[in-house]
Amino acid sequence: MAEEKLPNPEVESTQQPESGWQKLWRLFQQRRTVNIITIAIVVIVVGWVAFREYRASKNEECIEQMRFAESYFRQDSFEKAIKGTLGAPGFEQLVEEYGWTEAGNLCKLYLGLCYLKTNKPQAAAEVLSSYDAPNSYLGGAAYAALAGAYAELKDFSRAARYYEKAAAIHNNSQTSPIFLLQAALAYELAKDLRSAEK
Repeated sequence: MAEEKLPNPEVESTQQPESGWQKLWRLFQQRRTVNIITIAIVVIVVGWVAFREYRASKNEECIEQMRFAESYFRQDSFEKAIKGTLGAPGFEQLVEEYGWTEAGNLCKLYLGLCYLKTNKPQAAAEVLSSYDAPNSYLGGAAYAALAGAYAELKDFSRAARYYEKAAAIHNNSQTSPIFLLQAALAYELAKDLRSAEK
């Protein structure tokens, strides 16, 4: 019969039992790649959720602050709407601070319209070009305003293209014909008679 090895109590007593942290570290070392990927996924998800919450709070701030500028816009006080007044930011400041939020994007449309109304077509074209136009009534209005800015800048072919985009978005019997007529006139001024005939 083979000899069974009995545990030596003296050898065992010199080794200290592993603590919970040591066991966890040893397990982490054994599955290092899987753990790193898991931690990376958790960090990305937590970061994404935190950013969404942060963006939502900044969007609410912008909505709260833009009411004064909107009020000036409705009163045709376009310079006040652009620059703001003491304690009430204008659309320029709102676009600078919150342009990456939904409300800030809407401020870009307001700011572009204010620039058009104050005879600043270059500034209007720049701001309206950065506006993320939804595929809705507002998007069509933004394209029409951008077309108007380019028409004032004598860039008629670009103006015509944006009038066509506005007509395509609105696509109804009341506004589409107006935008298409403006597109044809812009093409004619650009000396593109073939496109104007379409």
